[in-house]
Parts: sequence; C-alpha cells; structure tokens
Amino acid sequence: MKFGALLLGLLFGLQMFAQDTVVTPQNKSNPIVLNKGNSGGTKPSGLSYENEFSMGAKISTSGWAIFGDYTQDVNYDKKRVLYFELEFLKNPKETKRVNEFTIGFTPPKPFVYGKQNSFFNLKAAIGEKRLIGEKAEKSGFQISANYGGGFSAGFIKPYYLEVYTENPEEGSLTVPIRYSDETEELFLNAIKIYGASGFSTGLNEISVVPGLFGKAGLNFDWATYDDFVKSAEAGLGAELYLKDIPIMIQENNKPYFVYLYLSLQFGKKW
Repeated sequence: MKFGALLLGLLFGLQMFAQDTVVTPQNKSNPIVLNKGNSGGTKPSGLSYENEFSMGAKISTSGWAIFGDYTQDVNYDKKRVLYFELEFLKNPKETKRVNEFTIGFTPPKPFVYGKQNSFFNLKAAIGEKRLIGEKAEKSGFQISANYGGGFSAGFIKPYYLEVYTENPEEGSLTVPIRYSDETEELFLNAIKIYGASGFSTGLNEISVVPGLFGKAGLNFDWATYDDFVKSAEAGLGAELYLKDIPIMIQENNKPYFVYLYLSLQFGKKW
C-alpha cells in the first residue's frame, strides 16, 4: 500500500516537472520557456529561441577572416548552421620588412620580400552544433561541438611592389611591378624596393581556383538565456584546392592549408 502511494507521488512529481518552466531575463520582458517537451532529442527542446544570426572575426595560424552564420534549432541537442566567410591566408614564410634608406621625403612602406601573389577566398558551408554541456546560471553558459564543411572560391591576386626607377615618369620616383620572368631581377632586388603597392593594384588580374574546406571546434556561448549571441570558438580548419597556391617565389607552395583558429562573434536570437 505504501509502495503504491509512493509510486503515485513520484508520477505526480514527474508530471509537474515536465510542465513548462518560464524564466524572465533581467533585462528583457519576453519570457524564455524551458522544457517545452521532446522534439526528437534525448533532452527537452530547450530555449524558445529557434533562430540565430551572428557575425564575427577569426584569427588563425594562417591568416584572418570575417564571417557570418545563420543557425536554426533541430532539437535541444542539435542546431543546423549555414556559414559564410571571407578569409585572407598567408604563407608561413611571409615576413614584413622595411628598407632602412629612403629617397625624397616619404619614408619607405612595409613589404613582404619574395611574395608573388596574395590569396583570399569566399566560403559557403553547412554544419551542425551539438550540445556538450551547459550551466544555467544568470544568462546561462553552453559548450557545443561545432563542425561543418563546404566550398571555397579562392582568389589569387598578383602582389605588386613599388620599386625605385632611374627614369621617373611624370615626376614619380617609383613604378609598380609584379613578379614575372622579365621583372625577376628587379623584383628581388631588395635595395630597389620602396614598398608594397596598395591592395587595389592588380584586382583586375585575379584568377580563381575552386576548393573544399572543413572545420571543427568547441563553441563557448555565455548568453544562452539572452536575446543576443555572444560566443567564442577555438578549433581546427583545413582547406584543399585544385592546384598549388603560388604565394611565395622561392618557397614550396602547396594546394592545402591546415590551421588552428580562434573566433569571436555577436548576433541576435529570435
């Protein structure tokens, strides 16, 4: 008899626990609903926020990037992610230097000796975020595994240098040149180099090379119960292209990049 009463009490308690729990953030008037019921995962469906859009910046051992992503809930444990990125990559051997001497009143500009091309890309990918753990205090804190992959359009742009000329035209002491068999001797003559040309020089000479990329990392979200996305991520990325990417002249250029990255992003939930 006592066991039956205990069982009935336990079932009643579980039913009360399964009902929706409403939490109102300190700085928001709209309540957040927890435990809305199962939606295919092993846990409740979680927060009432079902969509996120955020933008951020990333630094890596091979360069830097800006990115944006759109996230949609699949269930409590999993989110689907659409990811876009503009990234600038470099060769590990790239080192900026400045000539110690100058001609005229304008000081020399920094340049990378031995560089023949700049490389950047546009990426589009699909991925997933899977919840690993959470701690519901104040705004809430979550750790998720974030992974995905997709396509990359790589852009190879000639790297121009401003070099001193002995026959200045229209009063200019320097002329822009790119690396070629004809300009190799002057391009690699460090004494003749004034500095790097602006990024816009050579944009009309860009060539495109397609590729694939993937990434996997840990995402740390410290605003789980807030209307805003505030998260950081650390992980590993890799890219593979259809041909070698000729960034440096005298180095072994390869068709792939492998790097560690760290990113920070902010956005909106609804």
